Amino acid sequence: MNNSFTESDYNQRQLKRIFYRRLAVVVWVSFIVAAIQTMGFFAAFDPVLMGQLATFNVELTAIQGYTFGFIFFWIFNLVTAFIVGIAMVLPRTKLAKNHRKN
Repeated sequence: MNNSFTESDYNQRQLKRIFYRRLAVVVWVSFIVAAIQTMGFFAAFDPVLMGQLATFNVELTAIQGYTFGFIFFWIFNLVTAFIVGIAMVLPRTKLAKNHRKN
C-alpha cells in the first residue's frame, strides 16, 4: 500500500491549525478588550464634544464617534497582541533550534 499521507504533511497541517487557532485568539481577545475600552472611554468623554473641541472642527454624530473610537481601540489592541504573540513565540523557536543541534 502506497499511502501518500506522510508524517510531514500531518505536521504541516497541525502547525497551520495551531497558527490559525492562535490568530483567532489574538483577534477575539483584542475585540473584547476594545469593547471594554470603548465603554470605559466613552463613559467619561462625549464623542460629539470631542469633535467640536478638536484642532479642526469635525462634525460627528455620537454613533460615528463610538464607531471610530472602537475601530481605533481594536486596531491598537490587535497590533499590540500580535507583537506580544510574536515576542512569546520567537525565543521558544530559537531554543528548539539550538536543542536540535546538540
